[in-house]
Formats: sequence, C-alpha cells, structure tokens
Amino acid sequence: MTKNTNKRIIHHAAQGCADFPPSSLSAIESCLNQGALAIEVDTFPTADGHYLLMHDLNLENHTNGSGNAAALKRKDLEILSYKVNGQRTHDKLGFLDEAVGLISQNTSIEKFQLDLKPYGKLDAAALEKLVSLIDPIRTKVQVSSVADWLIRGLHKMAPGLSLGFDPLLYIDKPEDEPRPEGVPPFRVGAYGYLDDHPLAARKWGSLKDYFAARAEALMLQAVPGCEWFIRAEMLLESGKAGFDWISYLHKNGFMVDAWTLDSTSTTGIDMANELIALGIDEITSNTAKTLAESVTGVFRY
Repeated sequence: MTKNTNKRIIHHAAQGCADFPPSSLSAIESCLNQGALAIEVDTFPTADGHYLLMHDLNLENHTNGSGNAAALKRKDLEILSYKVNGQRTHDKLGFLDEAVGLISQNTSIEKFQLDLKPYGKLDAAALEKLVSLIDPIRTKVQVSSVADWLIRGLHKMAPGLSLGFDPLLYIDKPEDEPRPEGVPPFRVGAYGYLDDHPLAARKWGSLKDYFAARAEALMLQAVPGCEWFIRAEMLLESGKAGFDWISYLHKNGFMVDAWTLDSTSTTGIDMANELIALGIDEITSNTAKTLAESVTGVFRY
C-alpha cells in the first residue's frame, strides 16, 4: 500500500470547534468556519426517506421529543430541537440535504464522513436516495457504517464512492456501560472481547492467533480498499498481543482510523502517539485541533 502522507484528525460528530449539539448544522458550520478539513456526522433515514443528522433512534437522548426517530416523518422531526447535557438548545434537528448545502459552499473541507447508522428502512431505494443526496459533494464524501451489508450495497450501486467499515457489531471491547439493547455482539467470548463468532467460543490458540483469525474473516466482509474504523483501545491491545492490525490492513490495501481519542487526558494523547508510531492513518477525536497540536508527527485537522 502507498504510504499515506495526508494524515488527518477527524472532527467527531462535528465537535471540537464550539459548543454546539453533536452532528447539528450549527456544529458543522462552526467547524467549516474554523477551517476543519475532515468532519464526521451520524445519519439515518426517516420514515419518509429523508436523512436525519442524529446518533441514535431514541429522541429522548438527543432532543426535546420522544419516540423512535426512524418511525417519524420529516415534518414531525424538524420542529424538534437538539439537547446538550440534557438541556434544550435553539438548534432544530438537521437533515442531510441541508448539510450538503453547507459543504458545497466550502472550498477547504477535504472529507465529509457520514456514519450511516443501520436504523429505519435501509433498502435499495433508501441507499439510492442517499447517493442522490450526496451527489453535489460526492468527491468529498465518505460513507462509513458498522453494517457491512450496507457498505457492500453502496459499493455495487456507486462504484468509486469512498467507503468505511467499523467491525464493532462483530468484535468489540467490553465497556463499563451496558451495551444498547439488541446491539450485537451479545456475549463476551473466551478471549475477553464481545464476539459471537465460533472462534471466540473457547481458547484454541494465543490472543495473537485470535486477532489474526478475526481480522482475516472480517476482511472478507469489507469492501476492497475501504477505510477501517476501529476502537483505539482494541488496536493497541491487538498490537501488544503480537498482531499488528494496522500493518495487516495496510498490506491488504486498506487505510485505518482509530476512534475516539481526545486531548482532554494524557491517556488519550499517549494512546494517539502509540498509534501514530504504529502507522495509523487517521484519528477520530472530539478535540481535533488540540489533539493535533499535542501529538508527535504531522496530523492535519
């Protein structure tokens, strides 16, 4: 793989530029006004086929509304406001077509990453609508998802569209907070990771062997040449076990992003530097500017 000399830190959910709701139009506009080069936001379709800018289905978590966002129509959603720290803001819910308008007017941004959540009716017609919506800024857009089947569908539908895959529905690191209901993997396997694959059912080899086998299997699910988005802690633990996941993906033609590392702690900065030494291509951060200023090497934001 050609060495990536265009290393960037991505503004996670368009945060880090000012105190605006994550993934909101105000947050995107603030990042653009401050010269952000790479911005990520979350999106999924509404009941009538529009694409909402929000992280998950539960409106109570992010807005002054209630219920399942994917089950509602745009007219019912656009009257709602985002919340920050439980408090209602003046920012109305945003939609992808509005974000495309903002991005199309900006000449400095290099990457607008849409993290496509597998919510709502994401059939072929919905994916075609997504491709149509992003057409004015297609050269700057990357669509990423934990749903490898959606990424493969987009690859067939829109050859050349930049795509990304996050394997967290297949292997992930257990966290202190309970996993959202109904979101796989459902069990902690023999190697201590959330993983429902038979390879994790019992210890049949070393942790290095386990990571290598899982990486090989997951690679078959990914689109050739897409970017991988992997939890930073798991990348580092894989390396300590003797399996260099970043190098493995590089050798097979993939770029790798580590998420989500912030400059608010020395741990975040130290982890970022470890990953930089391993050759990470991009880092997703809530504090992109200050993290870029705190790490070794040249990372653009």
